[in-house]
Amino acid sequence: MDSGSQVQAVVGRRKLLLASLINAVFPGAAVALAILYWNRPAPPLVPDYWIVYCAVTVASAIGLWYIPYLLGTSEEKKRDYGRMYAGTRHVLPPRGDNPRPNLLHVCFHALFAVNLILAVLIRLR
Repeated sequence: MDSGSQVQAVVGRRKLLLASLINAVFPGAAVALAILYWNRPAPPLVPDYWIVYCAVTVASAIGLWYIPYLLGTSEEKKRDYGRMYAGTRHVLPPRGDNPRPNLLHVCFHALFAVNLILAVLIRLR
């Protein structure tokens, strides 16, 4: 069973679809704005949106993954994370029985952080 199927088995198909649709709106808007203002000056609100979107994404990753990894979480969340990401590759060392982000999530999180830095640099330009 792949991790997408594992996540669906834990949270349910409807909730996974709803979360996926909601999560697609904000990056979709950021991409649309990037394409719309490609090689053109963007209004000040566009880079501000990119910064806010990237900052919220980084904060979400910290809240969903690194706080539970570093500080622990409820037994129910530990069980859910364990079921959703069983069999995936992990690169961070275990911290007791705390959930830890798998390799794919660590790569996403690095990408989020780089995008936040780039958005700030674009805004400061």
